[in-house]
Amino acid sequence: MKTNYFGRIGKMAFALTAIGLLSVTPKNVLADTFTVTQLGAGVLTSATTTNVENFNSGLGAGNTTTFNGSGITGTYSGDFTINVPDQFGGAGGTGMYIDTTTPGGNPGSYTLSLTKGVNYFGLWFSALDAGNILTFFDGSTQIFSFDAANYASLVGNCPSASNAYCGNPSGSFAGDDSGQQYAYLNFLDTTGNNITSIVFTENPAVGQFESDNQAVAQNVGSIPGTTLTPTPEPSTLMLFGTGVLGVAGAIRRRISA
Repeated sequence: MKTNYFGRIGKMAFALTAIGLLSVTPKNVLADTFTVTQLGAGVLTSATTTNVENFNSGLGAGNTTTFNGSGITGTYSGDFTINVPDQFGGAGGTGMYIDTTTPGGNPGSYTLSLTKGVNYFGLWFSALDAGNILTFFDGSTQIFSFDAANYASLVGNCPSASNAYCGNPSGSFAGDDSGQQYAYLNFLDTTGNNITSIVFTENPAVGQFESDNQAVAQNVGSIPGTTLTPTPEPSTLMLFGTGVLGVAGAIRRRISA
């Protein structure tokens, strides 16, 4: 079990980062064409498929999942922890969730490798922060990436009393962590079933990358939800983001025990 302790002051750093990142012209320079959508506030799982790993029973031998008997096997490797529900994650306030925590309790990254290529991936982003990055691969070729700038541009900054995406919507934790956004996101590779692995990365100066209800599917034609803008080029973001993320790291800490 992991217990997190932190100051609320760090939540303000995400808003500062998002405002600056939104001034960057969006550019999608990677190999495949992706559509990214967000479901409504409070939606916790995929509306596209029942091929979902909810982490409630832990992972199988070798850190594997069959995504609810989908015929697609996924293997998790790298730095991750399966956690009991808390203010940062656990859909419904009762389910387990996964994050990018090293065995020593520090932010890290992990990879989900698939036995079959898919063109759809979905996940419940919880406690999103400016360090969260998803990178999609076809074999060894990077085909797409997604970071917090896209998310913030759609739902707006937190905390905000009028923003339904601010704060945990789940069970006894409803309203907690109001400085961060929570929403279900869908990723569709319109080029084909080319997604063979996904890397979940967290900037070590910021925090962890929490998520839940990860879903996969093949041959999906369209996805529901509100469409996000194209992903800004990672190298462009880094020029602006490095300094602000350093500020975030100085004021936001989570200690794992």
